[in-house]
Amino acid sequence: MIIAAFNPKGGVGKTTTAVNVATVLADNSKSVLLVDLEADLNSSISLGVRPGDAQRSIVDVMLNSSRPSDAVRPVDGIGNLSLIAGAPALASLDQALRNVRQPERRLADVLRPLEREFDVIVLDAPAGFGVMSVSVPYAAQHLILPIRAEYLGLESLAQLLRWYRDLRAARRATADVAGILLTMVDYRRQATREIVEIIRTHNRHGVLRTEIPLDPRVAEAPSHGVPVVHYARSRAANAYIQLTDELRKRLARQRR
Repeated sequence: MIIAAFNPKGGVGKTTTAVNVATVLADNSKSVLLVDLEADLNSSISLGVRPGDAQRSIVDVMLNSSRPSDAVRPVDGIGNLSLIAGAPALASLDQALRNVRQPERRLADVLRPLEREFDVIVLDAPAGFGVMSVSVPYAAQHLILPIRAEYLGLESLAQLLRWYRDLRAARRATADVAGILLTMVDYRRQATREIVEIIRTHNRHGVLRTEIPLDPRVAEAPSHGVPVVHYARSRAANAYIQLTDELRKRLARQRR
């Protein structure tokens, strides 16, 4: 099974979601591979990988200079969790793949042999609409759509859902939306309750029950190279544990 934290809008919590869902699944005895698709290596850094690390990355695999299995590395301190790191060269990947036929399908081809080796593969999708980002709905079976609980998040969610509906209608995406995830929720803000209510009302069955609260521990954890669920007992850590359980149950119902 391949799950992606996906939203072309940046700053919505994709990396935090991918890293912590992958970690909770691994803590629950699932063999998990996290794939960092970002040029700034945020998922990799959040798991203790430094930017200067010279090991193979997802770029080497995408350009066929390395076998997918050769880019997989275990994550220190987290049993059952492995990583394919991101790389700064992802920023120029569109140019590198300019002569490749259907480059948006390359990621799916890369991940296919790894599906047999892991119970779950989790993708941390990049922002924007480059080749790597639009490759994700081809490669994944299920998408989690993190969205900030604020007015601009409300507007961008509507645009995202329209865009993705058209993408699927044109058969340029195959993944289903497992759920919309409200992130950085802060009910001390006057408008938050109203925004959350609007999002839930207009997406009655699509919004996940679990909400990720605004929590300073989320910003602290990456500097220690550990996911927030291992960094501190905090509101966000507890929420990601609950979220992973909710996702597991939701996807199990869909498979019946």
